[in-house]
Amino acid sequence: MPLHMIENTGNPYIRFQIEENIWGISSETGLEDVELEGKTIMIDISEVKMGWLALQGGRDWLEWPDNNPVGCAKPSDAHKQGFSVQFYSTKLFGDSPSRQLSSSQIGMLDFVKSLYMAAETNPKFKTHVPNVKIGEAPKRKVGKGSTRTPSFEITGWSDRPEELGGALPVASPSAAAVTAPPAAASDDVSFADEI
Repeated sequence: MPLHMIENTGNPYIRFQIEENIWGISSETGLEDVELEGKTIMIDISEVKMGWLALQGGRDWLEWPDNNPVGCAKPSDAHKQGFSVQFYSTKLFGDSPSRQLSSSQIGMLDFVKSLYMAAETNPKFKTHVPNVKIGEAPKRKVGKGSTRTPSFEITGWSDRPEELGGALPVASPSAAAVTAPPAAASDDVSFADEI
């Protein structure tokens, strides 16, 4: 009997190539450029995971329990503080709208920290996903090298897509009639044409 194997392509991912100042997404043929500057996507920042990340000879990830390194020893000198977070866009990411970004680069750590701090003060932080417009990523000096930290703007909040663990709402007609709030201004913005 022959041995049958399935090619493991891994989870769809997105990367920011700091030296080239280019975003890229995984594809069947490798890393494919994607234009994010000036575009709006969802970033599931409330579910960001912190941990130890080593990228030498592949990706080795050790998540910190409760995003806290206490009690989680650094596995090796090659491991650095890193993160993992999901990006989401049906328009920009093709047939894999949910893409994982993981990095230990200083500029990307600064990006995730700034986005988290900007988003966590909003009451929708735990229940919705921010719509994030990606801006420029100017080069800046860090120690003996340089890095880039993408700028951003939170432009609104969306319901959590099913691909990010959201549930499809099931409303009964009587419950909707009783609980529907009066029409009022909202900070919810639909970016269906971009996201």
